[in-house]
Amino acid sequence: MSYGSPPGPGGYGQPPGGYGPPGPGGYGPPPAGSYGYGHNPYAAPVFDQSLAITGESEKTRATAFVLAYVPAMFLISGIDRFYRGQVLLGILKLLTLGGFGLWTLIDWVLLAVGEPKDSDGRPLSMPREVVGTPTVNGNHVLLAGVLAGTFGVDRFMLGQTGLGILKLITCGGFGLWHVIDVILCATGSLRDAQGNSLRWR
Repeated sequence: MSYGSPPGPGGYGQPPGGYGPPGPGGYGPPPAGSYGYGHNPYAAPVFDQSLAITGESEKTRATAFVLAYVPAMFLISGIDRFYRGQVLLGILKLLTLGGFGLWTLIDWVLLAVGEPKDSDGRPLSMPREVVGTPTVNGNHVLLAGVLAGTFGVDRFMLGQTGLGILKLITCGGFGLWHVIDVILCATGSLRDAQGNSLRWR
């Protein structure tokens, strides 16, 4: 069997695909935009892909919690339910002043432990930023902040004993420090004593 004549003096020529002449390290990767490389214009955004994988809502637990927590200080309830797409429950909660406070408290607790869902039944998305090696459960710290943050329990849980004692003897910085810590924790901005972010999953 014969495979034909060998190549002439010029060899086999340039490789296909536009690789260009080899450098000191051999042939490099194909140029950007060639097959298999570059951005796919039909691909879904990365954030939407992660939501599809986890099944989470595009609405965040942090926003829902802040909308439930801050307006309640001014006797306004139900905004968090409107945000989650639960309009009828939002109206009912608004008209009853948060079920005379009880419904508001229950929603704080449920939001703190990550239970509530949007109107489509999808869980609200949690903070995604990861700093260091998270070991402290953020849901537990947030719940402690809501129920006993005035006594510094959340700071003790973070391993920040000095700040916990200071918060305890000042009654949560006369209430202001307590509110700030709850909001920082809900938004994923609070760190433990080693500077690690909190663990939400």
